[in-house]
Amino acid sequence: MVRKVTEGPIRNKEKTRLKLLNAVGEIIRTEGYKGLGVNNIAAKAKADKKLIYLYFESVDKLVEAYIRQKDYWSTFTEGIQILIEEHQGNFGKDLASKILVDQFNFFLEAEEMQKVILWEISEKNELMREIADAREVLGNELFKLTDPHFENTDVDIRAIQALLIGGIYYLVLHAKSNGSTFCGIDINESDGQQRIIKSLKQVVEWSYSEAKKQKKDL
Repeated sequence: MVRKVTEGPIRNKEKTRLKLLNAVGEIIRTEGYKGLGVNNIAAKAKADKKLIYLYFESVDKLVEAYIRQKDYWSTFTEGIQILIEEHQGNFGKDLASKILVDQFNFFLEAEEMQKVILWEISEKNELMREIADAREVLGNELFKLTDPHFENTDVDIRAIQALLIGGIYYLVLHAKSNGSTFCGIDINESDGQQRIIKSLKQVVEWSYSEAKKQKKDL
């Protein structure tokens, strides 16, 4: 016979933490980051605001915990070295394509993260800067895998990746904000999404092929 799990301090703590995290997500989706006040979060979570400080120390740390949980790049924090080892054979070419395609698909559906990126670029904020810096640290680990392939060539893989990642953010935000096309492509439709995915892969393929060609010509 399976024993019924009873309520207890640990279980109640985790339930309350989850309610507070979910409240942050709901507020970001419906009101934007300006709604992330302690009273509003507590009201949405139907919890005493003192619990925010008890479980997270501050509102900023609660919001940070939520964003780190949802941020696409944070998913690579654990296991990054394994990923690098698995893709050393082709200097991360397949991984570079996969990361971009997965980021595009993720960001297209992640309404909360769309609002977070808008927050990140709309005003100076210490929390957003810390999260952006953490992404940079992670990115540098991945570039350690790709950089050797592009040494002694004029193919700047970091600049290319910056344009592609920034392009993904802007295309999605543009499409979700006003629903219009961009260069005649509607990424709210499946056909438009597939065109972007195909082009992301093509740019990565070109980058690696061009660097290889230039090294052969040395």
